[in-house]
Amino acid sequence: MKRFSGVSALALCALTTPALADVTPQQVWDDLEAYMQGFGYSVTATEMADGGNLKVNDVVMSIPVPDIDGSVAFSMGTMDLTDQGDGTVLITFPADMPVMIKGTDGGDEIDVTINFTQEDMKLVVSGEPNNLTYDYTATKMAMSLGKMMADGMEITRDMLRADIVAGPISGKSTVLRAAGLQSVSQTFDYGNLTYDVAFNDPDNDDAALFNGALNGLTGSGETVMPEGVDYADPTALFEGGFGVDVTMGHQGGRLEFAVTERSGTTQGKTSSGSGSLTIAMSGDAMTYKVGGTDVKVDMSGPEIPLPVSAQMAETGFTLAAPLKPGDAPQDATLEVVLGGFQMADLLWNIFDPGAQLPRDPATIRVAMDAKVSPLVNFLNEDDVMKMEMEGSMPGELNEVTLRELVIDAVGGKITGSGAFTFDNTDLDSFDGLPRPEGKLDVAVSGANGLIDKLIGMGLLSEEDAMGGRMMLGMFTVPGAEPDTATSVIEVNAEGHVLANGQRLK
Repeated sequence: MKRFSGVSALALCALTTPALADVTPQQVWDDLEAYMQGFGYSVTATEMADGGNLKVNDVVMSIPVPDIDGSVAFSMGTMDLTDQGDGTVLITFPADMPVMIKGTDGGDEIDVTINFTQEDMKLVVSGEPNNLTYDYTATKMAMSLGKMMADGMEITRDMLRADIVAGPISGKSTVLRAAGLQSVSQTFDYGNLTYDVAFNDPDNDDAALFNGALNGLTGSGETVMPEGVDYADPTALFEGGFGVDVTMGHQGGRLEFAVTERSGTTQGKTSSGSGSLTIAMSGDAMTYKVGGTDVKVDMSGPEIPLPVSAQMAETGFTLAAPLKPGDAPQDATLEVVLGGFQMADLLWNIFDPGAQLPRDPATIRVAMDAKVSPLVNFLNEDDVMKMEMEGSMPGELNEVTLRELVIDAVGGKITGSGAFTFDNTDLDSFDGLPRPEGKLDVAVSGANGLIDKLIGMGLLSEEDAMGGRMMLGMFTVPGAEPDTATSVIEVNAEGHVLANGQRLK
């Protein structure tokens, strides 16, 4: 469904900078039809010429969905393609364009209709065949769950509803076909998007409600698709040249929810000042990156002893990794950011009623780069299954660079950086792990003060504290400022582990 909705919207709203060549209504329709067929859709329609214009009636795009032993069909009714006399073509669509899903799932019949509607949509096409520019605007676009039948029973809106509305909308996209590849470059602005989803089981008390919005939703991206490839075969798809690189962002979001079960209702709300998502994937590598600012969470429920209230100034997660073997070690990245975390005093007072611990915002930040050597193609299902059956390693770790380490909370702080290489031919020195070589620099501040506070709160005994101080003294040396320490952890070529020059292993 994600692929269907994405390409369907693009078929309606694709666009880019205007080209200078003229294009005719017939050429535009031929190009759009070929574009959808390139995604694996079958297209049926009746064409009717009207002077230099073209009317396309009974337009239906459908695609099989093996997971439900059925298909998804997008009925676009009648499309009017009008020559505007300046080398461009205007496409108009009906206000209502239903999406129909039919099939079986585990023997159950599925019959679903999703109502897709638009207001004041204007789509202008320019360029030349195989290199067209689509430019669109719309006051509003909406999708809502209409008819839904499951195993012969109708699911009414009081049992299940789902509505999404976005607008005002604008965008640009370029569709270029050459050398057996179809490339799409696009930017879009969906304005403010709202969603409302509710579920109510008539046979019991189970129910759920989700209502939220994303403000200023924008995005851009590039997609390359091979023509004439089975999209159900990921190996053939990526080997054929498939690739995607898409970034989306918003300028504020909110969500209110309530989930009712036999034990009671769990409810809450979240909000954020902004957010972003980047997904890039090809046959060689993948990148996933998500981030947000000013995130707030409030939640309560029968299984939550006290109401939860917390906020975070910054969140982030990045993972980039290769997907198949190469001639040399390949780059990988992992980053985690939880910055400026704060929780309500009500939660603090559970374990620190005397407010002995500093309640300043806490931060965890980790950023690592690596060189790795995959031993299997992760996009090849046979390779992955063989690896799982044999219990073999998916790859080798060659190098790791810790660019940044920050743990700053309750008055204590740890920072660090370092780099190691790994010898994958030596699995004996470290009990089956490749032997590392390199060093790690660490700085600690506020550790003894934190230990003293934990003792005063009764959370740490004097005996346990003594052991912790001894470990700290074994691995660190005093710093220049009070209650600070530093440490240099090294692993040499012989496999010896040293802390500040003293051998530990």
